[in-house]
Amino acid sequence: MRDIVLAHLDKTRPVLVLTREPVRAAMRRVTVAPITSTAKGLSTEVPVGPANGLDQESVVSCDNIVTIDKAALGRHVGYLFAEQEHALAAAIANAFSLRFW
Repeated sequence: MRDIVLAHLDKTRPVLVLTREPVRAAMRRVTVAPITSTAKGLSTEVPVGPANGLDQESVVSCDNIVTIDKAALGRHVGYLFAEQEHALAAAIANAFSLRFW
């Protein structure tokens, strides 16, 4: 499971932490994907919602992946579940035009 936390980006919003857990303690910065309630129906979006700890149906926006200071991370909100990992991998691949199949 991947953590969903609040972070200060353009405003305080939920983000999916992409940096793998085992190295986070050694890193000053982490890579995150912002979560927004404005879905555009893109192949680079991963649907998330209340089951993931969010207040409303939203999407992880893999077109807007950023690396931020760990200090910008706030409280834990929820998780992306293991069964959503395939959709995340496909969305990241689409965002960066990666073809591995």
